[in-house]
Amino acid sequence: MKILFVGETFVGSRSPQRVRALGDLGHAVTTVGTAAPGWSYASRPQLLDRVLYRLRLPLDRAAAGAGMARAAPGHDAVILDNARMIAPKWLRAARRAAPDARFIWFSEDDMMNPIHRTRWLERSLGLFDLCVTTKSFNADPGELPVLGARAVLFVNNSYCPHEHRPIGIDADERRRWGAPASFVGTFEAPRARSLVALARAGVAVRVWGNGWSALRGTHPLLSIEDRLVHGDDYRRVVAASAINLCFLRHANRDRQTCRSIEIPAMGGFMIHEHSEEMSALFAPDREVVYFRDTDDLIARCRSWLDDPARPAVAAAGHARVRSGDFSHGACWRRILERAAGKT
Repeated sequence: MKILFVGETFVGSRSPQRVRALGDLGHAVTTVGTAAPGWSYASRPQLLDRVLYRLRLPLDRAAAGAGMARAAPGHDAVILDNARMIAPKWLRAARRAAPDARFIWFSEDDMMNPIHRTRWLERSLGLFDLCVTTKSFNADPGELPVLGARAVLFVNNSYCPHEHRPIGIDADERRRWGAPASFVGTFEAPRARSLVALARAGVAVRVWGNGWSALRGTHPLLSIEDRLVHGDDYRRVVAASAINLCFLRHANRDRQTCRSIEIPAMGGFMIHEHSEEMSALFAPDREVVYFRDTDDLIARCRSWLDDPARPAVAAAGHARVRSGDFSHGACWRRILERAAGKT
């Protein structure tokens, strides 16, 4: 197929991983970037952008809508990967330019949370042939279909076999990147409370990601890096850490996250916030360890730090990911088949 992919193109985004997966499947992919030149996750938005974000009327700084409409002719599918800044007029123009193409919306966010659902998108959902979500509840009849989505497909989170694979490290790298317990992700208050409690309980914790600077100096056993890790550095953190923590994002009503799949894909031992959805994907205490609250998290970290079975659990979790349909390629094969009406 000839596919037009509209999404983020900068380092650290998962969109380029999906583009690569589509290429690995044999499709010819053209990309239209949605971020302004030089933008990254570490960039600070201008005041106007922050105001319009709150109003749910984001600017299309990269002119991605116009670029999509120009590039659409001749494509079999047009995929918008969380491209929430695209105005409806550009979607209509692209559909006119490529009348036989299947238009697909993809998002890893909870689309029922208004902060993730721009006014442009609210007016556009009915223009897509298929809306794809990693939030199982968004596929319920009372959620995305109520907003106008004509067809909704739930898919599990997935990983990139190129980016998310085990990496060998030496003793120096283990000291540089590792910790008894590590967390990679963005600040959220419930996570912060659990991490501080874990440090106060005597478990040394290292935190990577944005938004954590206010916690510096909270406790000697809580190390705040306050910077992103991606690519091989992300793999090194996972490989060097005895325990890799995975919290669900409560504001997103998470039942699983991207790191739920990425960490075991990289061979890491994972202690994951419990959900019924996750425990159906990975066997408790055999492939992944789950915790239900902060006290349970503390108890499980203390126990598993000294448990000789920890490497075997990590290996079983890794084998589960590799043997299942968790890759981006497997995910997008299913999406394209559904969009084409084959499933």
